[in-house]
Amino acid sequence: MNTFFGIPSHPLFVHIPAVLLPLAAVGVVMMLIRPAWHVRYRWAVLGVGVAGTIGAIFAADAGEALEERIVSKEGAAAASGWEDHAQAGDTAQVFAIIFLVVLAAYIVVPYFMERRAAKGRVSAADGSAGSATTSIPRWVSLLLALLVVGASVGTVTTVILAGHSGAKAVWCETNTPPDCAGG
Repeated sequence: MNTFFGIPSHPLFVHIPAVLLPLAAVGVVMMLIRPAWHVRYRWAVLGVGVAGTIGAIFAADAGEALEERIVSKEGAAAASGWEDHAQAGDTAQVFAIIFLVVLAAYIVVPYFMERRAAKGRVSAADGSAGSATTSIPRWVSLLLALLVVGASVGTVTTVILAGHSGAKAVWCETNTPPDCAGG
């Protein structure tokens, strides 16, 4: 799906990860600050992360098609400014996928450990042998928290850098070179 009503779909698709991935990262931070929110909002945050990652994949795919059109229309030398954006977009896509995997672990691992602990408590109450695990080991919680914060920071950073490089490429294409000098 490289076009939408006859126009390139990349500018439309980039807004999905640009909004949803930072929103999921904020959700992660909020769940870390208030642990009670982890149980309440975990599935919503995971859903936002899934949608943002799917958007990143669609945006990268549509961006590759758009890049091919630009290179064939303007030539490789004129389109060299778009290379930075294409590379930043690919990096953002990779980080989005990593973020989704780590976010899923941050959500699903505690969920299954809580279910296992609850099942053990029910078995112990019935008098049958069961697991006495009552909570998630502290080291698991800490490891998952560190991983998800690192993945959040990496994802938000790469999404911002990809967006900036794309905006700069469009701006420099339509404005005079002095406006594009510098970083």
